[in-house]
Amino acid sequence: MRSIKICFIIIMVLSLFVGTAMGQSLWVDGPSLVEDHRPSKVGDIVTVLVEEKTKAKDEANTDISKENSSTASDGVGILNFIRKLGFSTESTMGGDGSTERTHNLSTTVTCTVTEVLPGGNLRVEGSKNIQTHKENMTLQIEGILRPLDVGPDNTIHSDRLANITVSVEGIGTISDIQNPGLLTRLFNAIF
Repeated sequence: MRSIKICFIIIMVLSLFVGTAMGQSLWVDGPSLVEDHRPSKVGDIVTVLVEEKTKAKDEANTDISKENSSTASDGVGILNFIRKLGFSTESTMGGDGSTERTHNLSTTVTCTVTEVLPGGNLRVEGSKNIQTHKENMTLQIEGILRPLDVGPDNTIHSDRLANITVSVEGIGTISDIQNPGLLTRLFNAIF
């Protein structure tokens, strides 16, 4: 009986120091291992894998020929001082032109969801600035994606975006050299 009293006293003393017990849930708010990490709301981020290749070729041939001939006979009556008059003109023009362009763009751009469209599709926009050797290149991308097309690593290929707009602009030494000068543009406009 004495041992029961001692145990009871020890339990009472310990309960004074323990304080109140707090119950906690096993559910923790935050990242989950089984949660779908695809973008679904404004502000979510998705990485676009840009692989754009374009090739365009334009050719044109032009042949123009024009002939004009006029004659007048000797004058009659008061106008007999006019002698036989005649002239003829002929002009021929031919031209050939050809343009061929090839563009390859391979990069990644992390975009932000800017709008949730009816049907659950998402409008995304993103930009990337790259500066090297006094060259500044800006890449902008906009498009609409289906959340189902986004991979488990939160990436999507650019060919899976609808209404995609990819814009690349460069400013710097190389861009300045690529643009014709003022006199060249003036001569091209005149001739």
